[in-house]
Amino acid sequence: MINRVNKPLRLDGAYNIRELGGYTTVDGKTTKTGVFLRGDGTQSLSDRDLDILNDIGVSLVVDLRSPDEVTEQPSRFHLCEHIRYENVVMFDGLRMFLASEKMPKSMAELYCILLDKCKEQYKRIFGYFLDNKGVSLFHCTAGKDRTGVVAMLLLQLAGVPDDMIIADYSVSENNMSGVFEEQHRTLYASGIEVPEIVFGSRTEDMENTLKYLSDNYGCAESYLLDCGLRQQEISSLKTIFVD
Repeated sequence: MINRVNKPLRLDGAYNIRELGGYTTVDGKTTKTGVFLRGDGTQSLSDRDLDILNDIGVSLVVDLRSPDEVTEQPSRFHLCEHIRYENVVMFDGLRMFLASEKMPKSMAELYCILLDKCKEQYKRIFGYFLDNKGVSLFHCTAGKDRTGVVAMLLLQLAGVPDDMIIADYSVSENNMSGVFEEQHRTLYASGIEVPEIVFGSRTEDMENTLKYLSDNYGCAESYLLDCGLRQQEISSLKTIFVD
């Protein structure tokens, strides 16, 4: 039996910012609250939203979006005092696939490319987490793809079972349903056809990504070692995140 998936914070300008704490691990421990938040875009956060996140203790924001996305819709945290803002540009697969008109057959295909091609970026991201003393918020645009892979690595590193990792990933489609419907209409009106898989967070996509991680790297810990993190740093991450 899995835990109940954490609900998003009630914010005016974001719909998928939520805790990674409170999940039971395979050895009976629990991921700590007030350590990591995963989320969607932060460009539309209201002043009230910023106050809520500040009160929660957010002191680091890692923005995983591309330069174009950041330029078009700057994060509200970009010029926020007392909050460290870092933009770590991931392999922007969807834009590349759209440009080449060769879309992935599944979102899992994109996630596996992220694992293979973005090891330096993951090293930086987890290094920022280690340096931070408050709450770390990491996000992309929808909070399910680039964000979903980081969340997967954190949760598996903590010892959260795969079914909970999959459940935590899968709720993004529902959380973002209104936004996705509007995006779909806008793209269609512009003559851009995007496969339905882009707007989904199907369980099989995370299942297949976890299998790829296992088959090719062993586990999140061995993957992060391959990215260049030291064993001591990985142990520190577990201490930070697991109670």
